[in-house]
Amino acid sequence: MSDALELDTDAHRAPPERGSTRQLRRAHDRRPLIRMYELLVSVPVVAYLIWSVWTDPQLFTDWHMYAWAVAVMVADLLPVPTNVSMGFSLSFPLELSAALLFPTPTAAAIAFLGATDARELKGEIPPLKALFVRSQIAVCVIAESAVFNHTVTRNLGADLGHVLRGPAWRLILPTLLAAIAGYALNTLFVATYHHFQHGKPIIATIRAMHEGVFGEFVLSYMALALFAVLVATSVSNLGVFAILVFAAPLAFARQMFQRTHSLQEATNELAEKQAENEYQALHDSLTGMPNRMLFQLKLADAIEASRRVDSKLAVMLIDLDHFKEVNDTLGHHFGDLLLQEIGPRLSSVLRDNDLMARLGGDEFGIVLPELPSEDVAMRIADRLLEELEIPVSVEGLALDVSGSIGIALFPSQANDAEALLRRADVAMYAAKENGGGYELYDDEMDRHNPARLTLIGQVRPALESGEFVLYYQPKVRLSDGRAAGAEALIRWEHPSLGLVPPDEFIPLVEKTVLLRPLTHYVIETVLKQWREWADMGIRIPISINVSARSLLDQELADQVADQLRTWEVPPAFLRMELTESFLMGDSGRSTQVLDALSDVGVGLSIDDFGTGYSSLSYLKRLPIEEIKVDRSFVMQMHVDANDFMIVRATVDLGRNLGLRVVAEGVEDLATFDRLAEFGCDEAQGYYISRPLSAVEFTRWLSVRNLEMDAVRPDGRRESDQRDDPGRERLRVV
Repeated sequence: MSDALELDTDAHRAPPERGSTRQLRRAHDRRPLIRMYELLVSVPVVAYLIWSVWTDPQLFTDWHMYAWAVAVMVADLLPVPTNVSMGFSLSFPLELSAALLFPTPTAAAIAFLGATDARELKGEIPPLKALFVRSQIAVCVIAESAVFNHTVTRNLGADLGHVLRGPAWRLILPTLLAAIAGYALNTLFVATYHHFQHGKPIIATIRAMHEGVFGEFVLSYMALALFAVLVATSVSNLGVFAILVFAAPLAFARQMFQRTHSLQEATNELAEKQAENEYQALHDSLTGMPNRMLFQLKLADAIEASRRVDSKLAVMLIDLDHFKEVNDTLGHHFGDLLLQEIGPRLSSVLRDNDLMARLGGDEFGIVLPELPSEDVAMRIADRLLEELEIPVSVEGLALDVSGSIGIALFPSQANDAEALLRRADVAMYAAKENGGGYELYDDEMDRHNPARLTLIGQVRPALESGEFVLYYQPKVRLSDGRAAGAEALIRWEHPSLGLVPPDEFIPLVEKTVLLRPLTHYVIETVLKQWREWADMGIRIPISINVSARSLLDQELADQVADQLRTWEVPPAFLRMELTESFLMGDSGRSTQVLDALSDVGVGLSIDDFGTGYSSLSYLKRLPIEEIKVDRSFVMQMHVDANDFMIVRATVDLGRNLGLRVVAEGVEDLATFDRLAEFGCDEAQGYYISRPLSAVEFTRWLSVRNLEMDAVRPDGRRESDQRDDPGRERLRVV
């Protein structure tokens, strides 16, 4: 198979489309090392042929030799499509048969003269390279002739002419050995040239030449060597026409090459399509970054790697703040461009082995493997935030972007990918609630950690066993310091955890069916306690906190009315406090419930007033009679001028709207006195008293020496010469 693989190692270079012949020749790699290799192969072959002509010119006078050379040329010029960078020729069996029939110098001359590259005839390859191509084919034929002649004369014990006239089967083994020798030498020549040209190892090139469909067909093409045996044995009868024996197999081989080429092309296209589909499945189409699927796969791999070497890793979740405003204001086109800019910018501050992915929308995820310490994750988070502080230019418009980052660590905070992502998400929302920046996960942030989920499962048994108790925090009138009422605060006396504050279980209860029975329990307990105090001569209003979800219960007002009748409590002595955030999400359904409660006679109050973004229109529309100034303003009003002004303005607003104003978080006498100067109605806080049990509250009232039976539901003494209690329900329009 001497010229099965001819030199076309510059096929990867795209020549000028309309260049001259000289330009095409210059496109070939002509480094000194390659020229030296071409000379090293070509000079000995040319010298050998010249010496052979000089010493024995009779070897080159047989016209059959030139007919064979022409046949080789014709076979070489037939186009054979391949998928490799080396040209493939069909002249191999003709050259092999020449090695069997002619003396070695003659066979070499046939190969040298016949081996033809179409580019050589067009002048598209340098002369030295064309000479090298011919020479390396001639060397292969010399090797084939030497192996064949040596095998025949040594193993068959007869001269060549006698063997050629004998049975054909006796030539099979020598011919195959000769073909293998020529093919191996030719392959070595091509791989060496490729090595000098591209630096690829010779063994790697040889391996690549025999992989896939093309490699399989090259090996099967060796079977054409057997046709050389038929030609060699039929020359004595057919003469030069024995060449025609190759016509059918060569035509078949060419057709097979074309089909093989098409199959290889289809295989390559399919592989490219599969690679493209896989890339699209694992990458975000907008930014080109890894997507959630690839992020989770890489995270799982990183966790396994960390387990093997006992190392740490961190997961970060980044959510861009106010991204929705960009989309709503400038359009989604600007939002998409912003995401395309943000991804590469944030990736630039990461380490080489870190992974960043777009998880969806404006959320990104980062895996930080091989983490030396937690401090490294914090420093990276700081760098990410610093990068976000730089305005992003989108179509000439500078956009300010900020972000919130949540961090979770393996293995100290979670042992699997799902838990890491969930806890990083919890930390990210904690950062967002705190106004941006980054937060490292902490169990206190997580309302859904296993301990709290276990706790929520114990709520129903606790209700049945009476573990929930109510504490009462006194309120006093600022005008005379007398008790004006109390706020009922629920606590859980857990048998193993001790006293559990409401923040630990109320947020979870609000999302379950246990909210209704817990609300009914609080209402019933408060009204029962009021009746006990009333029987003792103590008649004061009691406030309870009501969840926004409870106000969607259309039966709440009727149930409250039933309880008021059961315990013989005047409705005005029960007040329900609503969070200001409820006003933001108020629906017509909850408004109906509020109106029904107001019709029953229950007082309604807005708790934590000033912390939300409620509209004053709600104060006019809803049956509210009291607002409670949030403790965050009251506690700092004597040291913070802004809080001072907010409290004062809120008191004025309430009085102008005819609402009772209660200040929470009163911690000292100075604050108490200043609120009284403002005209605030009531106050509660640790300066007055901490929350007390029912027994302690009764004792507190005795110490205050309250004229209990002289306190009316509106918080004023009977002796006060003020307007009618209905004044509290007036509205300013």
